[in-house]
Amino acid sequence: MFKKTLLVNLLVQFLLWFLLLITLPIVQTMNGAPWNDVVEGMKYYYPTVLIYPVIFYANYCLFIPKQLFAGRSWHFFIANISCVFVLNILHNFYLNLMGVDMSQFSGGIRWLFMLGMAILNILLILAAIGLKSEERTVQIEMKKKEAERANAEQELHRLKSQLNPHFLFNTLNNISSLVSLNQDEAQSSISQLSNMLRYVLYDSADNEVKLYKEVEFMRNYIELMRLRYTDKLWVDTSFAAEDSQTTIAPLLFISLLENAFKYGATNRHDSFITVFLDETSHRITFKVSNSLLKDGEMNKRNSGGVGLENLKKRLQLLYPQKSELAYGEKQANGFAYYESVLIINK
Repeated sequence: MFKKTLLVNLLVQFLLWFLLLITLPIVQTMNGAPWNDVVEGMKYYYPTVLIYPVIFYANYCLFIPKQLFAGRSWHFFIANISCVFVLNILHNFYLNLMGVDMSQFSGGIRWLFMLGMAILNILLILAAIGLKSEERTVQIEMKKKEAERANAEQELHRLKSQLNPHFLFNTLNNISSLVSLNQDEAQSSISQLSNMLRYVLYDSADNEVKLYKEVEFMRNYIELMRLRYTDKLWVDTSFAAEDSQTTIAPLLFISLLENAFKYGATNRHDSFITVFLDETSHRITFKVSNSLLKDGEMNKRNSGGVGLENLKKRLQLLYPQKSELAYGEKQANGFAYYESVLIINK
């Protein structure tokens, strides 16, 4: 963005000086002046024109950034008056050196000439202020975005650091429960846990992972969770993106899946969890539905936790304007259930 603005500014400056350089020769040529007269006129015209780029770049490179933008307006004003004064002295000295006697012109013409130069100088100073202000605005915006990006990266790192212990704590609780229920199954689940830990600690450390790895991780998690429940829990999965090479931020779906087991699975009565993940050319859709626990069962389960809030914050940082998260109770044929839907637009 800044390079583009700088390039446009340089192009504007080039066109400005180019027009100033060719104005007199073109006007003289159009009025039928001989080429020798055109060349002779350049001896006086170009030294006069040289004043303008000096004033412009003195402001553009020095007076504006060092004085005007620093809040020293009076210094900026005095510097310009001094610069114009010195340049006019040098200009008059050059004209005298070339044998031009300005006194031969009437006072009105001299004042008109000086007024024209003053107006042009003011216009050039204003143009320099405009171009430099545009550059400054772009630079400030870029620094602001860099600071926001750095803050976002720090926040994402914090959220990821928060999520990993949260997940590991829940998983270890699951293993602890399995040991008390079935030691053989608990031992067999260690290998699944090992794969999951490897994913959480190493693969998810990257900013993005392949979607198929996220699917594999969820499958392991579901299989591990199944061991805690009897046949009264029915789990149905549909992963249409098992071989997907699409990359996404890691551990986006696990919080919704955890909540489905936490608040929808029980051994006391029939319960269900359905997991659906689909990918199209435009979006990734993840949907989890689960049965509702009874009030007594809900009271025994802590409704707090960092999972869902963590997910919301990560989506705001990772996929602003590109993600949709909805959750809540649904009704179908008089049957109540809970549904969570996460959509990531590509």
